[in-house]
Amino acid sequence: MTFFGLDNQTVELKITNYQYPDNNDGDWDGNWLNIYLNVKSKVGHWQTVDPSLTTWEVQLLIDWFDTLSNNAKPKYVEMGFTEPNLSFELLTDFDSAKKKLRIKFELESRPQSATDDKEYFVDVVVDNLELKRLSTELKNELNIYPERKPAHNSTYPKGWGGGFSEC
Repeated sequence: MTFFGLDNQTVELKITNYQYPDNNDGDWDGNWLNIYLNVKSKVGHWQTVDPSLTTWEVQLLIDWFDTLSNNAKPKYVEMGFTEPNLSFELLTDFDSAKKKLRIKFELESRPQSATDDKEYFVDVVVDNLELKRLSTELKNELNIYPERKPAHNSTYPKGWGGGFSEC
């Protein structure tokens, strides 16, 4: 899926595979996803592939986009994840007709030439229809690489929530 940012900046985000395709145990290792990024921004153009998100975190991001597309107040204004490579931040009111989101890149999601004195991000302005498109496209990606559930009787904490910066 592609985010169309301000000033002709773009961020392409795709799930390319599980980090460990042969691990079907349903544990953490089996649910890490390799995330491809192709970023064209004011600070450069770069591509990366890194296990930045789990299946559970992608679902949380889908839910966040869905919530925003309905002008509902999200639990978090900033979605951060276990690996702090990628985050999404709502910069406007949740019920605005046009919402400004900031996609931030850290660590392995920055260009190889990255320096610590620069911030790497792309701002996008989206309406509810665009948020629904993003949510649908991300759901379609996740359907190819769904959550792997444990085959045994172990349980995972329900309500694990990834994000931070509550509203």
